[in-house]
Amino acid sequence: MPAPTQRRSYSSRPIERRILLAVLWIVDHPRVTLLSSGILLAICLAAAMLRLSISSDQNKLFSQRDPNFKAYLNFDKQFPENEAVYVIVESVDPNSSQPVERWTSCADAIGEQIRKQSQYVKSVDLRVPVKELGAQGVLFSPPAALAERFQQIRQLARLAQLWGQGGANIGGGISIPGVLTQGVLGRTPIERFLSGARLAPMDDQTVGFIKLLTDHWNKTLDDPSLPIAIGSTVPDLSALGATTPEDLGYYFRPDAEDKSQKRHLLLVRVYPKADYSSLTSITDSVAAIRLAAHQAAANFPEFKIGVTGRPALAADEMKTTDRDSHRAEILAMVAVFIGLVAMLRSIWLALAAEICLAVGIGWTFGWATFSVGELNLLSIVFLIALIGIGMDYLVQVLMRYRAETQRHARPRAAWVRVFRHVAAPINTACLGAAGAFLVSLFTDFRGAAELGIIAGGGLILCLLTGYTVLPAMLTILPSKAGATEAPKPFRLPPRRGPIRLLFPAIWAACLLALTHFMPAKFNPNLLELQAPNVESTKLVRKLQTWVAAVLSKDLNELRRARDAVAGLQTVGSTDSLLTALDNHAWLTAHQSELPTIQWTTPPAVGPADLSAISSKASALAEALLQPQSMPTTSATRPLQTAETADALRHFAQALKAAPPEQAGQRLSQWQEVFVSELHEMLAQFSPRPFDLQQVPAELREHLVSADGTYALYIYPKNDLWDRANLSKFVKSVENAVATKVSGSLNVTGIAPNIYHTTAAVHRSFFRATIYALALIFVLVLIDLRDIRQTLLAVSVLGMGLPMLVGLMGLFNVEWNFANFFGLPILIGAGHEYGVFMIHRYRETLRDPRRVWQSWDVADRALLLCAYVTCSSFAFFWALANHKGLKSLGLVMAMGTACIYLSTVMVLRPLLKWRLERRNAQ
Repeated sequence: MPAPTQRRSYSSRPIERRILLAVLWIVDHPRVTLLSSGILLAICLAAAMLRLSISSDQNKLFSQRDPNFKAYLNFDKQFPENEAVYVIVESVDPNSSQPVERWTSCADAIGEQIRKQSQYVKSVDLRVPVKELGAQGVLFSPPAALAERFQQIRQLARLAQLWGQGGANIGGGISIPGVLTQGVLGRTPIERFLSGARLAPMDDQTVGFIKLLTDHWNKTLDDPSLPIAIGSTVPDLSALGATTPEDLGYYFRPDAEDKSQKRHLLLVRVYPKADYSSLTSITDSVAAIRLAAHQAAANFPEFKIGVTGRPALAADEMKTTDRDSHRAEILAMVAVFIGLVAMLRSIWLALAAEICLAVGIGWTFGWATFSVGELNLLSIVFLIALIGIGMDYLVQVLMRYRAETQRHARPRAAWVRVFRHVAAPINTACLGAAGAFLVSLFTDFRGAAELGIIAGGGLILCLLTGYTVLPAMLTILPSKAGATEAPKPFRLPPRRGPIRLLFPAIWAACLLALTHFMPAKFNPNLLELQAPNVESTKLVRKLQTWVAAVLSKDLNELRRARDAVAGLQTVGSTDSLLTALDNHAWLTAHQSELPTIQWTTPPAVGPADLSAISSKASALAEALLQPQSMPTTSATRPLQTAETADALRHFAQALKAAPPEQAGQRLSQWQEVFVSELHEMLAQFSPRPFDLQQVPAELREHLVSADGTYALYIYPKNDLWDRANLSKFVKSVENAVATKVSGSLNVTGIAPNIYHTTAAVHRSFFRATIYALALIFVLVLIDLRDIRQTLLAVSVLGMGLPMLVGLMGLFNVEWNFANFFGLPILIGAGHEYGVFMIHRYRETLRDPRRVWQSWDVADRALLLCAYVTCSSFAFFWALANHKGLKSLGLVMAMGTACIYLSTVMVLRPLLKWRLERRNAQ
């Protein structure tokens, strides 16, 4: 039956003889070994403290060899607004509308408070200053809003003629030549306006405009201490007709979660100072921004404040992951210690295992320092892999040590026999598990590759402590639990015959029943991996941040790209510099529809003019109250007209009561400021040649990069957190641009980057799984040197992993981008159960005195290994708030349990059945 090579002595292999000789040297020189190990540990820890950094840069998780990701990095560098933290202001009551002034005051307060956090904040962007846009401001309006605004300006321009020049066409067929203004309308612009307003049609806009000016005249006269300035005594015409904060340049956007598009959010963009080589830098910056925002909003109880955006998501994810990992690691170490004490029946042996694991972890920090140089958001969880998997090799050594010390009193004799039986399987198991991590080097997922280097090397180092530190410690301080006992008499186990095949049959029946639930669903939604109760996670779906972008230095090429995507069903809208250029062309074509104003310097208001102005204000008030001036077409018109008339009467009385010199001087200053402002506002609708350099930096940096690259932003119509919508959007945009514009024109942005990088990660996991399977098969074959036994050893994966998939489908546990990474790890860690079981079978074949009892040392060691791995990862599932870690912990715990149970329910009975048949021959 068994091949002759299976019966030869273990020590006949050269590598194995060298291992035994090295172990004997360590047993003979335990203090030298411990001293050397301690020195190496000190070097590793010192190097890690001085040189090992923790990178929080998510971009470092992916390989720049991917052209799509490389294009995104270039886009991110040219247009850094993607790295902004967003402070979201929304109404507490979504069904009520708040006054524009409260929205803007809240945003201003938040911006001012956050700017004080100069240690953490580079800049704050809460609005595009309308004043700074100057004559070009209107060009950045949506085309529909521009056309509506243009019609309003046409009416206002007729009244503006009364301010800027002598004559005017005030509408309704009434035109006042300039030669008549002195005698008919009046000498000063204020008097001319009051006279001309009586002749103009009294629509809502005209009455409102009269009320606006009169209220500010009253403020000018009633309080001489007020400065003559826009926003104080002079109306801010840029806010005239503003119904939302967006009209004033603030970032007022629809709530992306509200399908009715009725709810809106006010956004404040904050660019944090973040050192991505530090774990706490971005978390500290986001925490400072969040605190400042909530402090500033305390005086605005009608609003609720939240912080989100890519840096905030990264900071919150990092904080959650770090907290979850630490809690899980501490409790895993405690649970492992309890399990070791219970199974080994010795506190000292359990403590020795934990010390060896701690040394292995310390060495791993040094290995990470010299091999990679930093930890990333994924590789930072390598500790749980070492606790859950690296401890298995120490368990095998300790279980066998306890058994051998019951037979042999001399340390050399005991340790030789320990490693004669366990060295080969733990070597194969460790190399297989390490290889399952290391094969990620052959994928394009850099985060997994760095984790593979660190964790793979760490597992080998944990195994090395089992060969060095553990024998040295137990030689100096041997365990009393392993006191030498008299050898038990040789006795074959009872024969059970075909009944041993009952459990394999049950397992096969369970697998057959679970095929109905295979395969488990794959959920690609990245947001659902985050901690659900974290503020940034809950708010991010309110923002439309997932967009595509086309970059080009040729505006004509950019225009063709815009035209190519404009009709797509997946595209909601676009944004680019082309909007301003198109609006400029439209205004130029409609320029003739606006009256021409020959602007002149307004004459000063003298004391002699006050009586005439007062008289005409009173006359206009009486005219407003005439029935023909108060039509009933508007429900608010009578009240508005009456209020305007009262304001005019108050103005007339204030002119009589105020000191003439003072009143004339203040009204003269008022006229100069107002006429200048009116001139600037109307100039926007008579645009000069477009000048990009006159656009404020906040807006210019959104449209064009420093090197002259223009951006076309393409906004989706549907929710891109849905993978199907994301796929349709990216593919349709990429196809349209490639076929209708140029195949060399890249489509980039957050949406294409997420789509392509997650697809690359998905492919990487599949490749890593295949590589891991191939490597493990080769390693096991090299160890066992028998194809049939190799197939039996790896069969535990073929029986255990399908059971895992079936159970996931049964309990509606989905695969995702976090737990899918556990599949190659499961292959690397799970094959050891088959390897250990085959080696126990081979041990009986080599030495019939090593009878395989019903519950011997090998079975107990395998159970303890399963307990260690399952309990370690189960704490991730039980305690983690981060749903990605939670799902990874669940899959690893369930998968390990399935592979272990397949080993003891299928492989073990089959092997014992083969032994019975052999003994019966």
